[in-house]
Amino acid sequence: MRICGIDPGAKGALCVLDNKDPAYIAFLDVSKSSNYEIALWMHNQDIDIVIIEDVHSMYGMSAKSNFGFGGNLGKVTAIAEVVTKGKISRTVTPKIWQKYVGVTVKGKKIKSQVAEIAITMYPTAIIHGIQGGLLDGRADALMIAHYGLHT
Repeated sequence: MRICGIDPGAKGALCVLDNKDPAYIAFLDVSKSSNYEIALWMHNQDIDIVIIEDVHSMYGMSAKSNFGFGGNLGKVTAIAEVVTKGKISRTVTPKIWQKYVGVTVKGKKIKSQVAEIAITMYPTAIIHGIQGGLLDGRADALMIAHYGLHT
């Protein structure tokens, strides 16, 4: 069974894990892909379940940021529904999946702890760029997929 975790953030990512092949990890960066590329990639992954982070506007974010954020959520949700032909698709709040994977910090430290946990669980996952910085959304998408794989 293949699980797709989706972080629909501003520069979100998709990650697919396979319960029969623990070494299988596939990523796609939302901001670098067209709708067609996302749909084709998801179709080729033969996904069984899609777990999308249930996000909402946040205090202090500009209207432009919130609008873009909501646009990405709508885009990946629609594509997931079409590509998987309505197979099991559900949402999970950040609080739920972060608690499940063991996040203990708050605020701006969450992103780095999620990355540490992700690389500990999946050492071959490519969540850092060539210069060592985190690739936006990948660690979160990986941990959302991990949550979906085990719940």
